[in-house]
Amino acid sequence: MQDAHVMLPDMSDCMTSLSRVSYFAVFDGHGGSRASRFAAEHLHQTLAKKFPSGDPENVDKLIKKCLLDTFRQTDEEFLKKASSQKPAWKDGSTATCVLVVDDMVYVANLGDSRVRFMDLSLHCNTI
Repeated sequence: MQDAHVMLPDMSDCMTSLSRVSYFAVFDGHGGSRASRFAAEHLHQTLAKKFPSGDPENVDKLIKKCLLDTFRQTDEEFLKKASSQKPAWKDGSTATCVLVVDDMVYVANLGDSRVRFMDLSLHCNTI
């Protein structure tokens, strides 16, 4: 199987944030499973290291920047590893993650994967 996922309802054991943080991600591998597995193993760890602390006035902006930087760094690290292999890996992956910080939900995606939220009346919104 080329896909991977991560569910961390409570990331407090790997972060120093005062906020309650939950992380959920799905990685849809293409051409192999190495990219999706790498992202599943590393994206949340990089996010935890980069997660902003302090400055409550700008926390929303800082979290969005953190997500962008985390996706970028994870991609660069995988590309470096993939290109160093003989023969070079040609795997790829989409990525979709949901980050819940206290009562705010952040969604980040790369590729053609999307998130759908449904309320109790089964009304669906695609993000």
